[in-house]
Amino acid sequence: KRVEDYDTFIFDCDGVLWRGADKIPGASDTVKKLMDMGKNVYFVTNNSTKSRKQYVSKIQKHAIPIKDSTQILSSAFAAASYLKHVRKFEKKALVIGHEGIELELKEHGIESVSAGAMLQNKQWTIPELLKFKVDPDVGVVVVGMDLEFTYSKSALAALHMQKNKGCFLLSTNQDYTFPSEGGMFLPGAGAAVAHVEAACEMKAVNVGKPESFMFNALKTMNPGIDLKRAIMVGDRLNTDMRFGNQGGASTLLVLTGVTSEERLKEPIENEKERPSFVIKSVADLFK
Repeated sequence: KRVEDYDTFIFDCDGVLWRGADKIPGASDTVKKLMDMGKNVYFVTNNSTKSRKQYVSKIQKHAIPIKDSTQILSSAFAAASYLKHVRKFEKKALVIGHEGIELELKEHGIESVSAGAMLQNKQWTIPELLKFKVDPDVGVVVVGMDLEFTYSKSALAALHMQKNKGCFLLSTNQDYTFPSEGGMFLPGAGAAVAHVEAACEMKAVNVGKPESFMFNALKTMNPGIDLKRAIMVGDRLNTDMRFGNQGGASTLLVLTGVTSEERLKEPIENEKERPSFVIKSVADLFK
């Protein structure tokens, strides 16, 4: 009955539909059934390592049905869209992260350079860093998930902040960890963001969940969306549940990712993080 109460299902990905390379059992069947019922299905992810087009391939690889990239809102897309449409940004972006960010920036007509390429993919000594000639055209440092994050990259951001007036920090998300295979958790983009914020003595503008930018983008793309009949499905209280609740949708917490049953025995102090419903897995949606 509750599935019938909603027309729009907004899914987080990591910890909800898959964990690392592992599929969440039953996830693909659940999404297929929803789409067969004519439900609107969207995928909203804080993971910035891939572009929206690349996410289509990843979702299909997990045997999850998807029509095209218009069903996806990623934090890399959000960063590029924010710079283009909100900041009217016309300078160059320095990227600490993977190609998903660079590809989305290119799609939005924004020039970028990766920190890895600028550093020739090596760790620099402090004397070398102090002699480094910053790029005067860089107006923003975009920080996302970076599996090759180094001290040199953080220093590079700090040098540009000190030399280029008006340069600012933008984070794709601030999740400190992400769920991986075997029930383990690994450092997320938020760990790198925290390092760069400290190095630059500056707080980053965040466009990822739980901030409202991606939810507002979803509403702009779908002006007819009825939020009373929309539900956000995720595994994190402080990002997914807060994102959905602040956006005006209902929220459904699954226990296949970050949040455990033990955590739910503890008080939820922030009401914005309280889920409307809780199930063990998306596979249980129709049970």
